[in-house]
Amino acid sequence: MFALFAQQQKGDPAAAAGLAVGILIFYAVIILIAIGIQVMFLLSMSKCFKAISPRNRQMQPGQVWLALIPLFGFVWTIIMILKLSDSLRDEYDDRGIRGDGDFGKTLGIVYIVSSFICGPVALITFIMYWIKVAGYSKQLLSRGGYADDDDEDEDDRPRKRRSRDDDDDDDDRPRKRRRRDEDDDDDE
Repeated sequence: MFALFAQQQKGDPAAAAGLAVGILIFYAVIILIAIGIQVMFLLSMSKCFKAISPRNRQMQPGQVWLALIPLFGFVWTIIMILKLSDSLRDEYDDRGIRGDGDFGKTLGIVYIVSSFICGPVALITFIMYWIKVAGYSKQLLSRGGYADDDDEDEDDRPRKRRSRDDDDDDDDRPRKRRRRDEDDDDDE
C-alpha cells in the first residue's frame, strides 16, 4: 500500500505514510461511530424487551448484546427483530392494547434485506425501525410497563410466578402486590 502511495507522491515515502495513517484514522473514526450507534440501538432494543412482561418475552433483554459479535451478529439481528415482533404482539394482546399489526416485523426485514442491496435505503429503514421500537417502549412503559429497577438485579431472568394460593410459604411477611400481571381483573 505504501508503494502505491509512494508512486503517486513521486517517491516521497514519508508523505505516502502520512496519507496512509490519515486514511486509517478516518476509517477508525467511522468504525467507532458505527459501533456507538449500534450500542445505542441495542440499548433501545433491550429497553423494549424489558418493558415486556417475562411471560411474553421470547428473548431476554441481555441477549440483544449478542448482536455485537462479528458475522454472528447479523444473523442474531434477524432473530432479534422476529422475536421482538412476536413478543410485542403477545404483550399487546395480553394488555388489551390495539397494535399496528406486525409490530415492526416488515420494516425490520426490509432493513435487513436492503442492507444487502442499497446502503441509503438500509440507513433510512434502520432509523425508521429504531424510532418504531422506541415508540413501542414508550407506549408500554407509559401504560404500566414491566420494566423496573429490581428486574436489573436479577440478570434479566424472569421471576418465578407465585399464585395467591401458595401455602408453602411459612413466614408471615406481607406479600408485595404485583403490577398489572395479577391485578388485571381489578382494574377493569
